[in-house]
Amino acid sequence: MPDSDKIVIRLKEGKGQNYFEAYKQCFGGNYSANTFKLERGRTKINATIYPILPDFEIILSDMTYDRAIEMIREPDDNPNFFHFNLLKEGRFEQIFINQQAQMEAGSSKGVFIHNGLFPMHAQVSANVTLKTVAFKVKEKALRMLLPEAIEIVKTLFANNEPMAYHTHLPHAMSLMLDDMFRFKKNDFGKTTLVVAKGLELFTVLMKSIKELVNKDELHGLHIDDYERLLKIKDQILSSIEQKIVVEELARDYGISESKLKRDFRTLFDTSVYQFYTQAKMDEAYRRLQTGKYSVMEVGYDLGYQNLSKFSQMFKKIKGINPKEVMPV
Repeated sequence: MPDSDKIVIRLKEGKGQNYFEAYKQCFGGNYSANTFKLERGRTKINATIYPILPDFEIILSDMTYDRAIEMIREPDDNPNFFHFNLLKEGRFEQIFINQQAQMEAGSSKGVFIHNGLFPMHAQVSANVTLKTVAFKVKEKALRMLLPEAIEIVKTLFANNEPMAYHTHLPHAMSLMLDDMFRFKKNDFGKTTLVVAKGLELFTVLMKSIKELVNKDELHGLHIDDYERLLKIKDQILSSIEQKIVVEELARDYGISESKLKRDFRTLFDTSVYQFYTQAKMDEAYRRLQTGKYSVMEVGYDLGYQNLSKFSQMFKKIKGINPKEVMPV
């Protein structure tokens, strides 16, 4: 039985039925045909699988949990099974190599694409509503349904390596998601309408991915990239009193400066220097709030030789002057 702080859901990545079985084991209840519904207090799960072909399905999910959730997904070890996840509403923490990266609707990481070859965890806070649409498709089905997309996935997942991609959800696709959730509530023709709109959305999504690839604007992260980036993030956070030099970081981790900058923005949706500055101001806020340090002490300790520049940056990031944070 899950502990009182969070609920742990374990499953093997793959088809939607794997998720339904995991929900049933964790929450109880039953699912019929391709729908899982549960309403127990503030916990509400409404998920439906729309099978298109034996190896291609669309999953619409609308979920709110009364406690924090940790979902642990084991690799499916099938390099020809591709997973496209679109986040319409909500946010969660995607955990790679035991560290977190936030996924949020409306951000540059509203779309998450992977080939299920490495373990992932996700953490959802209590009382956060998640609305997602997932496309799960094997290469065989893709060849039948949308053969034009084969070249795209071959490019994204060359050499059968564990890879994942983050990108934004364009407004036009977001409107299609709205239609799908609205059609699901129809009294007549809901399955046909959802499937039709889902196939349209998938086609538009694949075309958009192709355009991003052609423009060199979609960059995948290998499992080694995640591990490297999270180590770099930790190094930045543990060195905020020191000056960072991206060129030195890149050299220390054996990659080019351009790759470091590109990959860091891909995962964290910000530049290295913006992340570093934000971390500095977060630490400054924490220290000032304790009342144990003066503005001058905090500014100098965090590497600012000019206190006016420290105050200007603090106000730019936090919206208030440093002295306003200190207890009276």
